[in-house]
Amino acid sequence: MATQKSLKSLRFLLLAAEVKTNPWQTVQALCRTLGISRAQFYRDKDALKEIDFVFDYNRTQGRFVIEKDPYLPVYDLTLTETFALSMAVRQLSAAGDYVLTYDALKAIKKIVANAPGTQRDLLVDNLNEAVLQQGFGCQPQVLEDLHRAVLEQQQVQLTYTRPADGIAKTHVVNPYQIYFKRRALYVDVFHSTMGKYLMYRVNRISLVRFTGIKFSRHDDYNFAQRHRNAFSVFVGDAVQKVRVHFTKAIAPLIRETCWHHSQRFTDEKDGTLLFEVEVNDPREVGWWVLGWGAEAEVLEPESLRQELRETAERLIGLYRKKRPRKKPAPDDAMGQ
Repeated sequence: MATQKSLKSLRFLLLAAEVKTNPWQTVQALCRTLGISRAQFYRDKDALKEIDFVFDYNRTQGRFVIEKDPYLPVYDLTLTETFALSMAVRQLSAAGDYVLTYDALKAIKKIVANAPGTQRDLLVDNLNEAVLQQGFGCQPQVLEDLHRAVLEQQQVQLTYTRPADGIAKTHVVNPYQIYFKRRALYVDVFHSTMGKYLMYRVNRISLVRFTGIKFSRHDDYNFAQRHRNAFSVFVGDAVQKVRVHFTKAIAPLIRETCWHHSQRFTDEKDGTLLFEVEVNDPREVGWWVLGWGAEAEVLEPESLRQELRETAERLIGLYRKKRPRKKPAPDDAMGQ
């Protein structure tokens, strides 16, 4: 069980991260995002000030401004330890979401920048190839340009390729937030022509061009609220309840994990479990359910049951096909 001290530390971390990564929200919106009162916010703000993290809300700019963020010197990191930290950032995005992972990536870049010449080149190559390109499939220059556009509130033209048709198209957008979700990098944007917020997967962006036009962020954008009801990645305006029945064998595995903030468990008399969530896109719950095989059954909505029923029928057809067995090569047959 978490102690009061650890909960306080986590609260401080989340507050500092929210101010740094999403500074354009009001004090009221920030309190709502973190689930704290205004009084608690000001107490935590004063506590952070005592450790030299100083920030305030600038009404003229309509955003939080960090006045002091102390540097912490790092000594005696070995080359292999720095490699390990770089790869840990890649793995972190698989376990956790949102913007803290992106902040960790920037921290690794600072450590790498201070390494000696030949080691720095090697570490930069590792960061760009193993983490950004292999891990997230994105080009370092694209990420740098998007980061600059978010910070400077610069409108950009993206060259974006959808996997459905493989056709590259240009989109003029206002970038709001870069973040990790489920092993991938995304950027939230406001599409002026369509008049709504969209999310783009960064590895599908091949080019970023600056239009030279500055934009003002809309007051209604709040990253945490926008993504609150996503079960995995997809966001939307509507929220729908999904009910899943798990067998007695799997029920303990479901109970021990927080899959979504809205989850509710109901224990049945026979040891089975009823799992309920409210999400933007029920299909994401369905894809998760498929991973549990016949140990899980979607009860509602009916549209998701029908989709999984059709998927199961296609799977039956697929596995009923008899495929010719591949004969082993002569070397394989001899164990060579």
